[in-house]
Amino acid sequence: MTEDIADGLKARAARAFEERFGTAPGALAFAPGRVNLLGEHTDYNGGYVLPMPLALGTAIAIGPGGRPGRIRLASESFEDEEDRCIEDRASGAWSDYVLGCVAAAARDIAAETGLRAMIASNLPVGAGLSSSAAIEVCTLRALHGLKGKPLDPVEAALEARRVENHFVGMPCGIMDQFVVSVGRAGRALFLDTRRLTHREVALPGRYRVAVIHSGVSHKLTEDGYAARVAECNAACAALGVEFLGDLGPADLDRVGGLDSPLAERARHVITENQRVLKAVHALSSGDSSGFARLMIESHASQRDDYAVSVPEVDALVNGALDLGAAGARLTGGGFGGSVVAMVAANRAVEFCKGIEAAFPQARLLSLS
Repeated sequence: MTEDIADGLKARAARAFEERFGTAPGALAFAPGRVNLLGEHTDYNGGYVLPMPLALGTAIAIGPGGRPGRIRLASESFEDEEDRCIEDRASGAWSDYVLGCVAAAARDIAAETGLRAMIASNLPVGAGLSSSAAIEVCTLRALHGLKGKPLDPVEAALEARRVENHFVGMPCGIMDQFVVSVGRAGRALFLDTRRLTHREVALPGRYRVAVIHSGVSHKLTEDGYAARVAECNAACAALGVEFLGDLGPADLDRVGGLDSPLAERARHVITENQRVLKAVHALSSGDSSGFARLMIESHASQRDDYAVSVPEVDALVNGALDLGAAGARLTGGGFGGSVVAMVAANRAVEFCKGIEAAFPQARLLSLS
């Protein structure tokens, strides 16, 4: 099914490109969104994460043309197109993600012939499902295709993160770009974000993973994400470590001596890392109920220690549990966005109907 969705989106992007620019594109590429099952705000702290790709994503059609040094960017989602110079800096527009990738991987083509690009996506922006990482990875794939050069999936993830950190200005970790580039649909990816070691983990067959948008969109470059990164860096300096991921349960007493909110931020990272490790063990041993409990504990830690949840998300998590979800939590950077819930397969349809009735502002995005 994921391959059908990818092919369909690439076909849509190609058609829209030809309609807009009057010629066929030179390269097409797709990248999925992701949902994070456990391990929130641990990636930029050198910790563990457990995300999975979604059957939602973004495709790009790209080709040479226009004016040398310029990039014409269009999207099915917007009537107006953007015209950017290869020397432009980030402006806060959606086109920054494409422009940053072009500057990193195909500045020579853009300078010589110009570039034109068309985006097609079924991945909602502001839902906490890595729409930015999907744009970055699919753009890098397309640019390498245009140049006839293969792109290693891990290198694609690293380059995409550099674009997000240094061009867009978002101090994110590697999780989103890595799972978008390396992960396989239907399988969780256990990743050590410091060493980049990773392995797939099977999900319980008797359960479905539901992703529900809370109705509250976020834009992390305008919310508290950068503040949380700064707080974690301050906690590291106070504790004399490079990453909070270097700490374990034995360090919790020492962490408790920090001033607030640094103590709470560090406690979340330490306990969340342990939850990921326990979750991988639970899934590997068939302990679905144990995995679900860890999801619930993770949400409480994000709400209370990391302070990235909002009342609408808390209500949706509680509502999902009341409607029979075994586990539910905020997923993504927070300050709005989506909830991920684990639901028994034989109750999934009933659960989704219950969510729609109880939370009319919410929207079911994926059931896998």
